[in-house]
Amino acid sequence: MSKINPLEIIEEIYNEHYAYLRNFLMGLTKSDEIADDVIQELFSKILVNPTSVLKVNYMKSWLVKGAKNTLLDHYKKKKPELLKDGNLIETLLIDSHTPEANIVIKNHLETILGTLSTTDKAIILAKEYYGYNYQEIGELLNLPIPTLKSRVFRMRKQMIKKG
Repeated sequence: MSKINPLEIIEEIYNEHYAYLRNFLMGLTKSDEIADDVIQELFSKILVNPTSVLKVNYMKSWLVKGAKNTLLDHYKKKKPELLKDGNLIETLLIDSHTPEANIVIKNHLETILGTLSTTDKAIILAKEYYGYNYQEIGELLNLPIPTLKSRVFRMRKQMIKKG
């Protein structure tokens, strides 16, 4: 019985899924450099714990989720203008629901988010979806923390009424 070498498996996974991941990331970032950096970072994380790939049932979904999270980490590290670009934020609203559920959720989110200003939309997405804390959001948008807290509270209330 031969022993399974996780590093060889990771190389096979890389070769098989690289083009798909690159196209996926290019669709989100429009940047060759960022897409390549994210893929490199993703596979660096995988190489730290190579046996983790042996437990994965749906490799493409697992890699896409990892790529998305790595991309978000990349943007968090760079403290980008991401929060000021509402379209990019909405593009990153990717989840592992069924296509039908995604359509319903996306329509509901678009309806609710469409009623908010660009700044409010950036605040609520940064806080609720991406997990930024008030300090980080305040630094990115140059807003005081008490103002952010009250806006988030009002938006949550508004969304509950509409939801």
